[in-house]
Amino acid sequence: MEQYVIFKSHEQLFALPVKIVKRVVEEDNFITLPEVPAFVLGAYEFQKHMVPVIDLRAKLFKQATAVDNDTKVILCNWKEQSLGLLVENIVGITALTETNYEDELAQANLKRGYMSKFLKMDDNVVVSLDLEYLFDNRQEKSLLQTVDDMDNTADGDKSTVKKGENSDGTDTKRN
Repeated sequence: MEQYVIFKSHEQLFALPVKIVKRVVEEDNFITLPEVPAFVLGAYEFQKHMVPVIDLRAKLFKQATAVDNDTKVILCNWKEQSLGLLVENIVGITALTETNYEDELAQANLKRGYMSKFLKMDDNVVVSLDLEYLFDNRQEKSLLQTVDDMDNTADGDKSTVKKGENSDGTDTKRN
């Protein structure tokens, strides 16, 4: 059985294969990026490269994650680069059992491309994410170009957003 990093977003359990996870960080400063979708929190400097950080809850459920001491950023391999996912908390790392729910959801037209598998953890269903299909083509191109531009810019203005604040400076608890 494959090992997965299990985490919560919007009170739903999700999983990523351990083999694509680089690191989990407790970061509270992101470099804000202009003209990006609302789910993009900014960028994180990791191993001398800029990593886009997205709020997974905002991307999937259109609601911002309230940042607190439990929230973490999962740094993952994505498109031959890295991607950071802000999640509500990390549940753990474990091997999970596969289900056959994908077929049923596909028939009901409820399965999305980014849902690679449905797994069981005790009595809970866990959605395994496929990051290759998380963004549409336009979002992906824009995100990759923005981060590439930042990687190529030497010591530009690096505005930051702190834990507990949105990129516009408002308190996340009000969302």
